Amino acid sequence: MRNHDIRPQLDQVFPPPYLDQLQKVTFQKNDYICTQGKAITELTYILSGKVKIVRSLFNGKEHILEMLNQPQIFGDVELMTNQPAGSSVIALEEVQAVQLPLNNKEELLKDPVFLYQIGHNLAMALHKQGITASTNASYSVKERLATHMLSIEEEGVFQLSPSILAASFGTSYRHVQRVIKQFIDQGIIEKEAFKTYRILQRQTLEKLAFID
Repeated sequence: MRNHDIRPQLDQVFPPPYLDQLQKVTFQKNDYICTQGKAITELTYILSGKVKIVRSLFNGKEHILEMLNQPQIFGDVELMTNQPAGSSVIALEEVQAVQLPLNNKEELLKDPVFLYQIGHNLAMALHKQGITASTNASYSVKERLATHMLSIEEEGVFQLSPSILAASFGTSYRHVQRVIKQFIDQGIIEKEAFKTYRILQRQTLEKLAFID
């Protein structure tokens, strides 16, 4: 691992002695980065690209826990609990990542610097989950959808997946579809193509949106 451009970023996740053990990996759309129920053999740190975290339920259905498009480490919970993967992580587009092989878990778990950084990452993840839970309880689907649209748009154009949003918002697919239709009927957005929309009234969305 010799890419000096990303080393400062990786220093915040992996102590310096482990940086040369990192292996760069590229995942394509729909590739499984880790699979629920399977043992974790490496820690994976996402550098770029969007992923979804999915948990299979006992009734055969899948529940999308979260969608992420920012740097994130996976496998830390499983390493600390000695459990198989609690959910699946799937690439939604090309994903660039680095992986640290867990060839010597005992050595890692005795390293105080490594444990501190893993603990910090877990604490930040727990903090974020608390914010997400309170957000879902405090804001309407219309407000969350407006915020989401503004966060993903590029030059006024964005794509939506109602099924993924419904799982992320903790609501029904039909409810999300109704709100999208309301925005279209009110002239706030327009549909350009399959799952592709354009913002027509940015100020209206900005009034509805909230800042995380």
